Amino acid sequence: MEKSSQASDGGTRCAVNAFQAGDAPLVRVSAEIPSSKETVLVAGFPGSGLVGSIAVQYLVESLAFTHIGNIVSPLLPAGSLATSGLAQAPFRLYEKGNMLVVLSDVPISDEGSCVIPAKLLEWLCARTVVTEIILVGGVVTGGDGERVFGVATTTEGVEKIKSHCLILPALNITGITGGFLTEACMRKIPATGFLVETNFDVDPRASAAGLSVISGIYGLGLDTAPLIAQADSIEPMLQKLAEDVKKSDVPPTSYDEDVMYG
Repeated sequence: MEKSSQASDGGTRCAVNAFQAGDAPLVRVSAEIPSSKETVLVAGFPGSGLVGSIAVQYLVESLAFTHIGNIVSPLLPAGSLATSGLAQAPFRLYEKGNMLVVLSDVPISDEGSCVIPAKLLEWLCARTVVTEIILVGGVVTGGDGERVFGVATTTEGVEKIKSHCLILPALNITGITGGFLTEACMRKIPATGFLVETNFDVDPRASAAGLSVISGIYGLGLDTAPLIAQADSIEPMLQKLAEDVKKSDVPPTSYDEDVMYG
């Protein structure tokens, strides 16, 4: 069951939805309605190497995205992140132009990996046309590089990205990244995913490699050199989140070398 309310205050549009199971709301979205009629959704989450969360955080800060709302759910770990004394929800929405970014500071459970993508896209698709979904994350390989593996939900999408990254014969994509790809297939929304090779708890260099590929394909003009330069100072700050991911039930995305080259 869905409960919905909208409010306007001083020209700011806001929509709040509660998606319920019985009396307990599973997902609540409280955000300004996207300003663009057509939206490209970008998402990255804590997982292998924290590649996705580091990448989207850097994207938001570098291109000066605007925070437009929050998502809360009992399927997310309880808590709030404070930066310079300012407390904020751990699962947030940001916007710039026609691009919307989903950023999470907490690992997502298996159940949340199914429910949250479905409910967030349900909320978004009622307010804007989601033309494409771009996902970035990490994949455990056992190697020592930062190769970027690409996936897409359409053959046209594979053609678009195949000259910029490696396309594997098979890749098992787990967690909320896989959940978003599946939901995109269900809704027939073109989606691409970029899984960057990592074997570290915290890997800003892998995040930079993924962002470089995305920036090149989508013409973002993003300079990732500062992210690499800041890697040594960033890694200790993110170690606690990496430990939380290890303790959660979020499985790592990985591949079997025999499958890759078979």
